[in-house]
Amino acid sequence: MNYKSTIKNFEKNYDEKHTTRLKDMDNRFKDQISIKENPIIYRVFIKKFSPINLGLTVINPGAINKEFFMTKGHIHTKKTPEFYILLEGSGLLLIQKNNKQKTIKLKKEEITLIPEDYVHRLINIGNKKLKVLTIYHENSKPDYNIRFKKKFFKE
Repeated sequence: MNYKSTIKNFEKNYDEKHTTRLKDMDNRFKDQISIKENPIIYRVFIKKFSPINLGLTVINPGAINKEFFMTKGHIHTKKTPEFYILLEGSGLLLIQKNNKQKTIKLKKEEITLIPEDYVHRLINIGNKKLKVLTIYHENSKPDYNIRFKKKFFKE
């Protein structure tokens, strides 16, 4: 079985599913208020293998006033690392600790470590769905009340 068939099964066989629309983004886009539509920005499919969870984050292609679709971003309050693996699409990972930010261009099938104590967010910079496998501890306790200063826009 290859990873593409695994992804299809993952999207159909999950323990939890979360859908985030524009109105759920709490004005994280620079100019979100002017948009009347409420498109789906991303979905997360979670499969639980206690004590480890696997997540499949699927960010749709698109932009809000030229700002790329992205996840809300979060930090783990239980100080645990997280691993991301790019499966499909083209994306960036923004990580931040205190006032220092780093942008990582994700590479297909390469494992990227997000160290504990770093806030992080995914950005879809491509024209296709961005699919990223996430691996994290079930007790990581994500906090989504995070704001990032850095923005990513289509040229």
